[in-house]
Amino acid sequence: MPDQTEITTQDVSEKLRGDLRMFDGTAQWYRHPFNSNLLYTDGTKFFAEKAEAYWFLDIVATELADLMETEEFMVIALNVKGMSATITAGDGNGNDLWQRDIDFTDAPDGVWKFFFANNVLYLPSEH
Repeated sequence: MPDQTEITTQDVSEKLRGDLRMFDGTAQWYRHPFNSNLLYTDGTKFFAEKAEAYWFLDIVATELADLMETEEFMVIALNVKGMSATITAGDGNGNDLWQRDIDFTDAPDGVWKFFFANNVLYLPSEH
């Protein structure tokens, strides 16, 4: 019987984190279907696909819509641990603006950070 290496959630998280470092700009903008004011980048789309977390984009587009109108810049973090998560939005200066707990997700463990400015959600490496 061949030796099979078990892939851990840590392995999945590390691979995704490494893959996300490739993004240092965007070639295309994507408009969110629930909120036409929200655009997101190639890196954000890649994250949503690989982490199976389009639901995260939906929450940002719908529940953070009011903050998008008043905040010029936000740091949005998806903190996944086990099979639950917390999404937070802050002003980048340590002030929390919004938070939501997620009871279940199969997104990989880790703290996944995004910047939001000028109606665009993007990875910090795409700044």
